[in-house]
Amino acid sequence: MVTEAHSAPSFTVDPREGTVSGDGGTVRLEPRVMEVLAVLSERAGQVVSRDELLDKVWPDVVVTEHTLSRCIYQLRQELGNVCSGSGQADYNPIETLPKRGYRLLATPVTKLVNDSRTTDFPSATSSVMPPIPFVVGQWVRGDRFYGREGLIAEILEGHRNCIWLLGTRRIGKTSLLKQIEHVVDTSAQHSYFAIYWDFQGAETSEELHLNFADALLDADERFERIGIRVDDVMAEDLFVSLDRLRRKLRTRKLKLLLLCDEVEELIKLHRKDPSLLRKLRHAMQSHDDIRTVLSSTIRLWELAYQEDDTSPFLHGFAPPLYIHRLSDDEAQSLIEQSHLQPEQRPQYAEGVVESIRYHCDNHPYLIQLVCKRYVETGLLEEAIEQVATDRMVSYFFSVDFEMLSDSEGDVIRMIAEQPAAKNHSIAEALSLGPDALEGTLRRLESLGFIRSTDEREYTLANYFFRRWFDNLQNSAASTVSPAAPIALQKDVEPAPRNEETPAAGGLFAELKRRSVFRVGIAYFVVAWVLLQIGDIVFDFLEVPAWAGKLLIVFLALGLPIALVLAWAFELTPEGVKREKDVDRSTSGAQKSGRKLDFIIIVILTIAIIVFAVERFA
Repeated sequence: MVTEAHSAPSFTVDPREGTVSGDGGTVRLEPRVMEVLAVLSERAGQVVSRDELLDKVWPDVVVTEHTLSRCIYQLRQELGNVCSGSGQADYNPIETLPKRGYRLLATPVTKLVNDSRTTDFPSATSSVMPPIPFVVGQWVRGDRFYGREGLIAEILEGHRNCIWLLGTRRIGKTSLLKQIEHVVDTSAQHSYFAIYWDFQGAETSEELHLNFADALLDADERFERIGIRVDDVMAEDLFVSLDRLRRKLRTRKLKLLLLCDEVEELIKLHRKDPSLLRKLRHAMQSHDDIRTVLSSTIRLWELAYQEDDTSPFLHGFAPPLYIHRLSDDEAQSLIEQSHLQPEQRPQYAEGVVESIRYHCDNHPYLIQLVCKRYVETGLLEEAIEQVATDRMVSYFFSVDFEMLSDSEGDVIRMIAEQPAAKNHSIAEALSLGPDALEGTLRRLESLGFIRSTDEREYTLANYFFRRWFDNLQNSAASTVSPAAPIALQKDVEPAPRNEETPAAGGLFAELKRRSVFRVGIAYFVVAWVLLQIGDIVFDFLEVPAWAGKLLIVFLALGLPIALVLAWAFELTPEGVKREKDVDRSTSGAQKSGRKLDFIIIVILTIAIIVFAVERFA
């Protein structure tokens, strides 16, 4: 327990008296709330886990995490009250880190009671601009956010209420969601109330609900501005909370804008509880006063092909809205830090800005990393080489590449081997049909792996990805190059496949996906019906007995032919196509399977009628 009074920006905490004081006055905290603040203050600037808080504040009592969430909520409210007179009414000193815990952002100025000695620490919320303005590896918003105006307009003003934001790692998905939240909060022209909901770490329905509760607590100050108490929204059930929030906002003529990040966690949830995703999809899509944005990598494609569900989770969210490279003007603005005052902007030698843009291909993460290294070293070549050999950069490339399908990986290899490759040369080398190849090239370009010229020539997207991929190819037959480690995620799922070989799930899964089993069952039923009809007709026409045996032989020979055709072809809305020519991201395999199910049911009905006629006639 802390036994000294200490100050954080704009408020003073005295644990012995149980009070918090600031320009807005003095409030007395409940004992447990004060103990939570004391623990956070002891570890100011560090993450304190939920378990540690529960152990220290409730050592001999069994309480739920909801109790801790309520204490954090009350603490934020009281700190907001005491700071209200200092111009910091919107100041939120406690950061929530899903699955990890909480962090007191302000580093206290500690003052021992009855002692004139003080120890000063730099404030984590200092307004002094750091010497290097580039932010690497963290989300940004406001003046630190650059570009994406088109995506923001599409999300806020487009006609779709269900949006899937799809991009690779480190492309800026979280920053975009945070910027949208900021735009909605600071602009009166949008009739939304934004909730940033981080799904990270939500491996159970309870954890998903807890993450949503944290999202509500993080927005409590914004709720107060429109006259809503978080207590009136929170419930023991996630979907009750969502419905209450929607209804409360509707009375204030506002629409709920759910900004959902790290949505890949739903893959694990679906494996444990498929019904949860059906309820979540219904809650997100059944009302006009909710707009939902799902942000993820291509791993989420798995939820577009759920064999156990006639209406997969991503139906209604697809096709995705891709986030990739910045425009030329946006990239230049980021490099030059045009949002800063002229005297705070970094200085570049002639030609450096264009060189950074060229090497990074306008990738925002790579731009900030190169710029940071350039400001530190003053040497462009050195900065580029440092980034090219950065193990973390190699790791991100590895993970993104491993999530691609086999055919997409083959296309990238072909483009790497043939600079300025064109459609026909890629198609000839890989034996891909025109539709499948066009879909693959479109996805890879939308994800930022490749780029095309006006002459439809394709190259790998940026210098650093080319360096990494060259190292990968060179080390394919041996161990991984030290400069380009291939660190793979255990839970990475492949993107939808276009190739003819069986998927990673095995031959059985591929037979099921291509409806071979359905075709086999339908063939058996049709064959049985034909034999029954043949028996009746042949007997009536006094056809020789060998005709019936010949019919059996023909039907038996037709079975393997039907199965081969089912494997090699697929029924699509455009007609029958070869399997390798089908763009799997837009494939109608599931609809085709349902059509086959319907045909089987109809034929079985006919078979039953024929059997009844034969038996009772």
